[in-house]
Amino acid sequence: MKGNKLFSIGLAVLIAGIFGAAPVWSADEVTADPWFVETMKNDQAVLQPGTTTYCNKNFTVENMGKEMAEVHIIRGNGDNYDIDQIPAGGKLGYKLQDRSVFATDASSGNWVDEARIVNSTLGEANLKIYCK
Repeated sequence: MKGNKLFSIGLAVLIAGIFGAAPVWSADEVTADPWFVETMKNDQAVLQPGTTTYCNKNFTVENMGKEMAEVHIIRGNGDNYDIDQIPAGGKLGYKLQDRSVFATDASSGNWVDEARIVNSTLGEANLKIYCK
């Protein structure tokens, strides 16, 4: 009987600890930058493979590497995107308001006036973004 009582008390303490514990911090206090997001400095950012940035203007992407690079451009609400390859030393220009061949009719509704640019290169090529 003592074993069952001790087990019940232990279980109650464990459940109270799991469900009754409050977080040590609140979401408002978290100020760390999201992982892999490069900030714009003087309307420019350099993206290493796997990193991303945002631009709310027309922009140019330059491959600073010595190999082919791949970039994902996601405009608006997410279903308006392009996947392009840029040769070594090459540049591609993008207009924020353009619609890609992948855009659906849903993208004409709630437009987000921003583009996300992702360096999806599998190699080592860095991309320089000019947001102007």
